Amino acid sequence: MHTLPDNVNIPLKIALIYAVVAGLWILFSDELLASLNADPATLIRLSIIKGWLFVIFTAAMLYWLIRRYVTAMLLGDNALHHQFTQLTTIFDSVNAIIYVADLATHEILFLNRFGIELFGNDWQGKHCYEVLQAGQADACSFCTNELLVVGGAPQPPYIWEFQNTVTGRWYQCIDRAIRWPDGRLVRMEIAFDISERKDMEQLKDEMVSAVSHEMRTPLTAMLGYTEFMLDNEVPPAEQKEYLRTVYLETERLNELIGNFLDLQRLKLRPEPLYMAHPSVELLLREAATLFSANPLKHKLAVECPPDLPHVVGNAGQLHQLLVNLVSNAIKYSPEGTAITLGAHREGGNVVIWVRDEGMGVPAELCDKIFERFYRIDNTDRRMIGGAGLGLALVREIVAAHKGRVWVESTVGKGSTFYVELPAIATET
Repeated sequence: MHTLPDNVNIPLKIALIYAVVAGLWILFSDELLASLNADPATLIRLSIIKGWLFVIFTAAMLYWLIRRYVTAMLLGDNALHHQFTQLTTIFDSVNAIIYVADLATHEILFLNRFGIELFGNDWQGKHCYEVLQAGQADACSFCTNELLVVGGAPQPPYIWEFQNTVTGRWYQCIDRAIRWPDGRLVRMEIAFDISERKDMEQLKDEMVSAVSHEMRTPLTAMLGYTEFMLDNEVPPAEQKEYLRTVYLETERLNELIGNFLDLQRLKLRPEPLYMAHPSVELLLREAATLFSANPLKHKLAVECPPDLPHVVGNAGQLHQLLVNLVSNAIKYSPEGTAITLGAHREGGNVVIWVRDEGMGVPAELCDKIFERFYRIDNTDRRMIGGAGLGLALVREIVAAHKGRVWVESTVGKGSTFYVELPAIATET
């Protein structure tokens, strides 16, 4: 395969070959004719014949030389095209963003299929920062071009991570300066999606934070009371009070760990949930009964029309959803206030709700309270146990059921949490 410099020198090579052959012909043909015949008229006729022979011979020679080199160039171009096609096919089969951009102008020269699916087909002739980033009108501040070439020489690959502003995903990027077919140095970047790894790292950090802050509190109380009872003579009445505290803290820790494990199981569940047609009224009454052991603390009531259709869902998961919502309402409501569980039909769906008369949630935080480990940062709420996993688990259960969850709240007056689920079709 001929490279570009060889192709550029082809005309010079042909000219040199022609000059050598023509020079040798002129030098030796005239001496040969003079030695064969001294008659001037005959020499003129032979020179004319010699001229025509020279034209025919050199034309044939030029034809052969040009055809040879043109064929070589075509073969070289075809091989280069075939090689480029092979590389493009490979790049298009990789689940990573692969693109090439000019180091000076930032113009995109190549974008693989995976990148086109993410950023669109309108990339040719455009800058990398306006196609691959959102709302970027100039070169990115984190551009690695200056790190890829030093003193005109390509440097080793540069590996870095960033969060893309178009997809919102995290990528690990491998950037390197390579030689483009026209001889210039360009940047090739291969970006692998590492969002799941980043999520796991964030989860690990959040878990460490939860363990250090939320789990340590009940463990400290449990250890303190048990150690005191082991080291001291404690009257039976006080023992019962201490054991009750240990029990409540154990229950709190168990709820925290259970919510965390259930949340992870839902997020990583490889198979779909088993869906049945549970009765919403039955689910509401079971949840209310579970928390009705001490009616002096909170008054639980159920409001549900008798003709409410069943929903499409997993009974166990929906029971856990209601338990978390009622538990949350009890935590943040003063003793003696009412907590109401209810449901009503709305089109082809059933809307389940849990209403309390508690602290309420500021309007700007109504969406954030469903995030994992999120808790409203004020003194009153921080005194209440929990790690901000219950509502995150509710959101995951609702997502698994293709439903919708939201809250309506007034600070100081209470909150109503709504869950909308698809109802089964009823015969008319």
